[in-house]
Amino acid sequence: MANEAITKGRHAELIAITALLANGWTVMEPTAPDVYDLGITRPGSTEFRRVQVKMARLRHKDGTDWVVVNGTRNNGEYYGTDEIDYFIGVHDGVAYMFKNRGLSEYWCKPSELDERWTRLDASITNLSEAI
Repeated sequence: MANEAITKGRHAELIAITALLANGWTVMEPTAPDVYDLGITRPGSTEFRRVQVKMARLRHKDGTDWVVVNGTRNNGEYYGTDEIDYFIGVHDGVAYMFKNRGLSEYWCKPSELDERWTRLDASITNLSEAI
């Protein structure tokens, strides 16, 4: 069986891919390992965006719950804005996309997720609306 971290990471990527497709994006995966996990474009557009997918985790700090997405590589270096355009954090099976600002972590209160980050509805009914 595959390493648990690798399996969770791939699961998050598959959720992100499904959600992006349902929202009208064209999704590409690098053939060779690259700094980004996915490349995305809109049909008819030549603008290419690089996406890093991360599992979000729930953190309790100072009496408040936070959804936290790590903005760094395994070696602790953050993803520069010249390397990654967007992050997708997967929380409770839902993909949320937000712009890379070169931070080590991105925090959001669970009650504010839909306001601060873009929720990507992965339902098949959303696909017909997006196209």
